[in-house]
Amino acid sequence: ASRRQAIDLARELGCVTSDPADDAPMVACLRSSPVHQLNAAQTKLLAVSGPFRSWSPVRGSVSESSSFHRVDLLLGTSEHDGLISRARSIKDFEALQGRADGKTAFYQALSRSLGGASGNELLKEAAAWFYSLDHSPSAAGYNLFSRALNNATRDLFITCPALQMARHWAGSGADVFLYHQPASSAQDRYGPMSSQRFTSSDRRLSLALMTYVSSFIRTGNPNPSRVWAESVLPRWQPVATSEAPPTYLELTPALQHQQGLSQNSCSFWRELGARLTRNTGESCSLTRFLSHVDPVPQPR
Repeated sequence: ASRRQAIDLARELGCVTSDPADDAPMVACLRSSPVHQLNAAQTKLLAVSGPFRSWSPVRGSVSESSSFHRVDLLLGTSEHDGLISRARSIKDFEALQGRADGKTAFYQALSRSLGGASGNELLKEAAAWFYSLDHSPSAAGYNLFSRALNNATRDLFITCPALQMARHWAGSGADVFLYHQPASSAQDRYGPMSSQRFTSSDRRLSLALMTYVSSFIRTGNPNPSRVWAESVLPRWQPVATSEAPPTYLELTPALQHQQGLSQNSCSFWRELGARLTRNTGESCSLTRFLSHVDPVPQPR
């Protein structure tokens, strides 16, 4: 996949040689290309092909090997995992450099990625309906669209694959400890800049997470000892093999276990999304398709 992307980039910049087996001239040409041309070409390819699909975990032959099934796993997600919020600094930098087209291409690539690896138009239309991506041509409408697209990419590429991985690994006999960090407007995303600004709840949560992680690194279990009182550090329950949806630890000062993380959204991508992808009829509209399937939960 990486070589194919390199060849596509070389073709965009006129660096493809007559001998496709000889990479040296192509690499030399790419290295000599001006930075702004490389950036423009990569932005265009991002909008056209969008490699976002390859970011999601893929279960291949390696994960089927029994030698990996007993590897204990600690994984989780954050409310800030959306690709738009993660790339905000990149988009702002592009805008400051006068490259507003880069920001537009970024949104185009994200929108295309909602159609899956095949770019299924019916799936994209369904995602636009489910996440309310249609918006008015105004600043307020654009903000709503950006937030909805951020939620869609977070669910499709990060949250739902993480939940699927947790269920798969738990079903294979491994101990899986799942967490989720909800959104918080109380502080800056990166937390306070000095210890004086920590509240007692902040300190408790920080110490708890350091204890959980250090214990997991040493033993494969985030719970340091069975003798620890629940009032001191709540026991982190592993994902049960029979659970659907799985239990997760919510990373808030209360440190409570929850269930049903993004349940409606993941049901959309797993069930309705899969059925839409299988339906390749050119004349099938979303309205007609939805009239023949069970109702799906309304978008949150």
